[in-house]
Amino acid sequence: MIGQLLDRRYRIIKVTDSSEVGKTYLAADTHRPGYPQCTVREMRLPGTSSQTPELVKVIFQRNAEIIEKLGKHDKIPELLAYFEENQSLYLIEEFIAGSPLSQELIPGQPWDEDQVIGLLSEILEILVFIHEKGFIHRRIQPDRAIRRESDGKFVLVDFSLDKEINPELANCHLLAQTSPNSVKRHEAKKQDLAAQELYVPIEQLSGNPRYNSDIYALGTIAQLAVTGLSPNELSALKNNKSQIPWRNRATCSAALADIIDRMVRPDCEERYQEAAEVLADLKQIAVKLEVEPPPATIITDARSQPRRQSQTKLLLLAATAAALILTALIIYFWQSQSPGRAKELLARGVTKAQQGDTTGAIADYTQAIALNAGDAETYYTLANARYDMGATEQAIQDYTQAIKVNPSHTKALYNRGIARLDIGDKRGAVEDFTQVVRLNPSDGEAYSKRGLAYYDLADYRTAIEDYTQAIRLSPNDATAYSNRGLARSAAGDKTGAMADFTQALQISPKQAGVYYSRGRARFNLADYQGAMEDYTKAIELQPDLADAYTNRCSAYLNLATYDKAIADCTEGIRLAPKDEAAYNNRCIAYLNLKQFQKASEDCSLTIGLNANNPKAYSNRGLARSASGDKQGAVEDFTQAIRLNPSDAVAYSNRGTIYSELKNYPLAVEDFAHSLRLNPNNASAFYSRGLVRRQLKDRAGAIEDFQKAATLFLEQGRADGFQNAQAQINDPK
Repeated sequence: MIGQLLDRRYRIIKVTDSSEVGKTYLAADTHRPGYPQCTVREMRLPGTSSQTPELVKVIFQRNAEIIEKLGKHDKIPELLAYFEENQSLYLIEEFIAGSPLSQELIPGQPWDEDQVIGLLSEILEILVFIHEKGFIHRRIQPDRAIRRESDGKFVLVDFSLDKEINPELANCHLLAQTSPNSVKRHEAKKQDLAAQELYVPIEQLSGNPRYNSDIYALGTIAQLAVTGLSPNELSALKNNKSQIPWRNRATCSAALADIIDRMVRPDCEERYQEAAEVLADLKQIAVKLEVEPPPATIITDARSQPRRQSQTKLLLLAATAAALILTALIIYFWQSQSPGRAKELLARGVTKAQQGDTTGAIADYTQAIALNAGDAETYYTLANARYDMGATEQAIQDYTQAIKVNPSHTKALYNRGIARLDIGDKRGAVEDFTQVVRLNPSDGEAYSKRGLAYYDLADYRTAIEDYTQAIRLSPNDATAYSNRGLARSAAGDKTGAMADFTQALQISPKQAGVYYSRGRARFNLADYQGAMEDYTKAIELQPDLADAYTNRCSAYLNLATYDKAIADCTEGIRLAPKDEAAYNNRCIAYLNLKQFQKASEDCSLTIGLNANNPKAYSNRGLARSASGDKQGAVEDFTQAIRLNPSDAVAYSNRGTIYSELKNYPLAVEDFAHSLRLNPNNASAFYSRGLVRRQLKDRAGAIEDFQKAATLFLEQGRADGFQNAQAQINDPK
């Protein structure tokens, strides 16, 4: 399904959810500029009939119409299209860029009361609208409330559509398949099932959802927020009456706890009946919090006053206190001299650093620490000086000392994270930046740097989340958009990457590297003209960017502009003489211009730079074959296959040469290998058909030509289709 084009418009990028009923995909709309992303929801039709049941079509259309009405709300995805194709029904919805609520509900970190009230109020306002339209969401869970990255508001997604279409699968999203060979996997699935059932009230499990079934689900989310428990931990508390004793673990007021309790009562008749009722009660709490300030003074009850002490005891205490005070004053006077001198040395060191005498500054900072080892700021300043001198390891040690003295020193934590990135300690950097954002959740730079560390660790999903947070905190941060684009591209989301690069360029249009990165994303989306334009812009801004020339050469190859491709690859080689890709691409350009000797030379140079490059061997094999060196070509294709046994094209090309050498058995064997690796290779079917005809296997030849004709037709290759038909009709 990945890469498939639905309705000749929506290109499937990846699967985002799956159930017994169907799947949900992320897709790109190829009919709109920039290929914006959208959500595709598939519902497979029940039964095995080849005809679509009319009743199912009517129900599906009615549900689509409801979702279209719901999409008018600014916090519900808009319906873009719906259609039937390949025995499945499809809904195309607006894609909401953002992060799910499940990422914010962190076990062990309960929310503040005002945060919980804000969450409930936002989602309840959406539920009021949904219920007024006569619809029940049925699937409210933390991962279906998305905090929209554009404004930080919650959006409800993924409404259940399967209830009426296939009642026996109405709650199939709660079912998890298990492997009979893995007890651990089975137990894990049981836990996941219990966690998902946590949000589903009794009446919905029995197939009779009500409007307040959604209220129950939302109340359960509130329980998670105020307790800091995980879904599995909360589910484990449920007793045989389907009740969860959670209040003793909550951090909220009794008033809010009462509201949540009423939201999650097992008996739907005792529960809130309407979302508007819950909203009204929440507003009363909010008003009380605003109008009831804490008392200005604390009055102590008279009975709590200490009894009057005897005169003698008071005198003894006074004498003791005086002695202690005198001793403390002596110690203070003696010790105060060292911190004072330490401050002088720190100030002198800062002055030296400003004058460019970093070595002298470090000496002063070191003396200051010897006099006062409890000053975190001096350690921090010393660490900065060492870092500027290139002594990164020593700087990390000094930052660590500053943090030991003051664990909340965010600047020391941040700078230690930067230093750890420099020495390749990505995990350590993640720990430091995590501590920074814990202490200061509005530090967008810390999110960006942590995203960079996660990117280097190849944890692209988490990197994307961090860059998204950085963008939310600083919407005009072009670097955060560009870095998120790189992470999305590495994760396979080329469309999302292109959107991020475009946004980065709107903010900061003079970034050659961003044009280059967007060019790569466009190339991967087969937009070769757009890729060529982006590489051109990158070269204008940075004329010595060798990779931009080499990649523009690739774009020109796909645009069949071979002379320009050769010129670009030649310039790329001049700037980077050891760039094997540039030599290989120029080899391909020469091949297409039928300059086979030059092509062979370039491919040989590629192999000289990298003897394990299978593409270079394949391309040289083509050049040698066209030059008449069939045996050399066979050797090159054999080497390409040895390096990449999954290369269907190399098998097919070697099969063609064996056919030309009249070694028909080996040719048939190679074409068979090629088709096993790629059953849609029309040319391989056609070529094997020709060989089978030579072997007098007319039935096998006709079968291959028929398959080739079908594939040529599906792929829009008219000449190939006509040639295959001619072979079928040939009486020989």
